[in-house]
Amino acid sequence: MRSRDTSVRTDRRARRTTLAAFAAATCLAAVTFSSPAHAATEPTISAPASTVGFSEITITGTATPGATVTLYESAYVFNDFYVAINFDTGAPLTATASSSGAFTMHRNVDSGFLFKVKEGDHTDFSNTVKVSVQVIPTLTLASTTDGTVSVDVAANPNQDGLHVQIQRQSGGTWTNVAAGVTDLVGEYHTVLSNQGAGTSKTYRAHIDEDLSTAILPNFSPAQTIKVFGTSTTPDPDPTPTPTPTTPTTPTPPAPKPPAPKPPVPAGPKAGDVQFTLIQYHGKAGLNNEWFRLTNKTSKTINLKGWTVRDASGNTYTFTGSYSLGAGKNVYVRTGKGTNGKPSVRDRYWGKRVYVWNNGGDTATLRFGTRTIDSCKWTRDRKVTTC
Repeated sequence: MRSRDTSVRTDRRARRTTLAAFAAATCLAAVTFSSPAHAATEPTISAPASTVGFSEITITGTATPGATVTLYESAYVFNDFYVAINFDTGAPLTATASSSGAFTMHRNVDSGFLFKVKEGDHTDFSNTVKVSVQVIPTLTLASTTDGTVSVDVAANPNQDGLHVQIQRQSGGTWTNVAAGVTDLVGEYHTVLSNQGAGTSKTYRAHIDEDLSTAILPNFSPAQTIKVFGTSTTPDPDPTPTPTPTTPTTPTPPAPKPPAPKPPVPAGPKAGDVQFTLIQYHGKAGLNNEWFRLTNKTSKTINLKGWTVRDASGNTYTFTGSYSLGAGKNVYVRTGKGTNGKPSVRDRYWGKRVYVWNNGGDTATLRFGTRTIDSCKWTRDRKVTTC
């Protein structure tokens, strides 16, 4: 009787086992690579549709649990998104999503703004949200001369170019008695004459909507003032006294022409003041980092309210009156110091961190919302002549 040769069968069984193990491993590997354990989700963002005056808003959203979310922002009028900066630290403004994927941020707004976020190093942004700002007009009245009322209106936020109307109450109606626009620091001033010496008058201010900056309109509270002087002149707005008349066929009143909008001041034009030097390689200290502006016109220009901004949104504002003579320069240094020292040309930003990026940045000079000049560099040369 022949003995069985079991070596062939054993070899076949071993090969079948090896192939089965390989197939299982391959299948497991395919499952592993096609189903990552922590896939990133596209972030979302929410914010209030509007706020009132210069104020802090709360921004919320969702992202991958534990992910770092960076805020990007843009003033509505410019639509040029940049990384929002934490002005206390100089670092990007970020938040960490909780275990449920929720995050919260806080941001101040001084005009209409656009916001969106990005998660970690991913290229996809969230949806974009718009936040409008309802302006708060503050009305101040004074009367120190016969029959006149001095009117001051301050806008909050202090935007320039906003249309202002001064209205006086007459019975149950309001009549426009003056109009104009806010200046570079968001203020408007006028003097009303022939207001009736010795009489009491009630006024209010209205600031119109500005679609370009997402500013919403609003009235100031009404104020009543006793007009200086004695009643020696007729009241321009007396209470009417009815008198009998003979009935006649009424004549339809002529249609009133539309009231013209007050003109916006011409102001300076692009190129009147220019960046002529920026030293961004400030290794010797914050005040060794500076920018220089030069008046290219033949007239003195007051820089009050003008702004200079970098690509990240850091903004320097000439808050006080500063007269830049024809052909003259002013230097704004990044660190702290006393304006006007050691030279009348020196001013100080007061920052605690460097502003200008050595490897590339953009400086933008604006008069209100009008761009006057810009300077851009894309590599480190320590200084640029723009």
